[in-house]
Amino acid sequence: MSRYLAEFPKMSELSGLKNSYDGEVHMGSDDTFLRSLRKYIQLEKEHLPTSEKAPDDQRLVIYSSAFDKLIEHVTAYKRILTAIKKEYEDFINSVKKNDRDAKLAQRKLKAMIAQPTSLMYCQQRAVELQERIAIIQRDTAELQAELQRIEESRKDKQQSAQQKTSDTQTCHPIRQIPGLTFEESMNPATLAKYLEVLERKRADLLNLRKNHYVSVQVKAELDGKVTAALDQRDELVLENDQLHLRLQQLQSVNDVITSWKSEEDGPLLEHLSAKLEQIAEMKVSDTVDNSGAALEEDDPSKANESELLVDYIERFTDLFESGDYELAAFHAARSPHGVLRNMETMEKFKAITVYQGEVPPLLLFFQAIMNSVQDERQLPREDLSVESVRCALQHNFVELVTHWVTQRRLTYSEALGDVICGHGDKTLRITDTCLALAQMVYSASGTHRKAAMTMCRRGLTFSALEFMQHNSFTHEDCMLVLRSCPSLVLLQALTREYKGRAPVLSVGLACHSLLSSDLEDLAMDLLEEMHTGSQGLLEKAITEEPRCRAEVWRDIANCCCLKNYHHVAQEINTILQSHALAVSFASGREENKVMDHVFF
Repeated sequence: MSRYLAEFPKMSELSGLKNSYDGEVHMGSDDTFLRSLRKYIQLEKEHLPTSEKAPDDQRLVIYSSAFDKLIEHVTAYKRILTAIKKEYEDFINSVKKNDRDAKLAQRKLKAMIAQPTSLMYCQQRAVELQERIAIIQRDTAELQAELQRIEESRKDKQQSAQQKTSDTQTCHPIRQIPGLTFEESMNPATLAKYLEVLERKRADLLNLRKNHYVSVQVKAELDGKVTAALDQRDELVLENDQLHLRLQQLQSVNDVITSWKSEEDGPLLEHLSAKLEQIAEMKVSDTVDNSGAALEEDDPSKANESELLVDYIERFTDLFESGDYELAAFHAARSPHGVLRNMETMEKFKAITVYQGEVPPLLLFFQAIMNSVQDERQLPREDLSVESVRCALQHNFVELVTHWVTQRRLTYSEALGDVICGHGDKTLRITDTCLALAQMVYSASGTHRKAAMTMCRRGLTFSALEFMQHNSFTHEDCMLVLRSCPSLVLLQALTREYKGRAPVLSVGLACHSLLSSDLEDLAMDLLEEMHTGSQGLLEKAITEEPRCRAEVWRDIANCCCLKNYHHVAQEINTILQSHALAVSFASGREENKVMDHVFF
């Protein structure tokens, strides 16, 4: 377009034409017009976005408008200039039309050139779409087949469920699985574990059904056989009694005939007639004692006793190996002659480390033994009693041990009391309970020293004192109890009269023994208490105890000096000296021989 605009007539040429026509008269006005026209063109071009790169149509409008102003200003060449402008416009329009036609032709050409490629792409796309359609159709067919199979299996399950429901005539509504929460019911791992537990229970029930139960028909047949055998046995016993009676009568007749020797004893018939009445009056009960031994030999309960024991042991082995430890323990506890109530059976249960439930199999065995005790003849052995209590305490079944001890289901021994007492030392909250049980065991087993110790440990000082006086404790026994439970209250109770009875211990001997051990403070507390107590208490202990001599009290006074108890030592020495002087003045009197033990 700019190329065409350049062909527009120059303003200088147009002004020349005008000047040649008007002459020099109009020179000044033409110049002013031309300057104003150029200024107009320049100003309009400056308002364009970019004067040099402005659209050609806008620049054409500016020059067309300038041409119109020139035509209006030049009146003589108006027609010519109008014709020229029209030719320019026609030419420009034709050029524009040619440009449009060229661009259209170029677009058509490009489209024609790109048509084979587009066709190729369309064909490829069509192939791809056909493949996808085939895949979708195949997947749809598989899904439809799968849905049909699921629908058929669902119908089969519904039919089988309906059939089972119609057979059992029961309805099991859908509910939550017992023993599981809703979240656990939705967890596959938890359901798998629960399924394993149910399978184990099912296997145990099947095993129990196989080994422990039979059908009702078998039981009825066995009951019938047993009834027939018992009836036959009763008939045979009755027949046997009659035969024994006949045998006894015949033997009696034989004895009568044998005892008849000759006619000197009278006629035989008269001799028999006197005895036949007695023989005829004989009954079956008269022959029972004589035939008892034979009946015992024919007793079927004792004829195959060894076979029964073997069957009993085999039954226990089957129960134990099948994992039914509770029934196995009960079977062992009820074993005839106690063949399974021994340490070997206990070791079998003790070797089990993996089990179900809270109670271990070993404790089940001990519980079965204790529950089977009916009298003292069935008490478990000493070693079994100790192991049973140790096992129960190890698993914190103190109430069970209390029941066994109080109900006398155990064989009491010193070892049993030691186990109970030792467990109480470990667990403080049950110490008193264990000490009370140990006291019962020690008392029943004759371990009087430890029984008194448990009483003292429980704070039952005066009960222990009565127990020691009742069982005639020696000095060594009392000192052993005192050393195991050192207490000033106990020492005072042992060295003083109680309910009109003489003291169990001598004050001097007791203090002398304590001062020679690590309990010298206890002896000093007793002497201090006697010194500060009622008047004459210490003097009475020195002068009226025939078992303690003066040398012992002098040793006690020396120990008091070493321990800075000078006032106690001074009182002891004063008492000894005063009584020594009294004896010297009253020598020869019979009544003063009472004090000889203090000085000789």
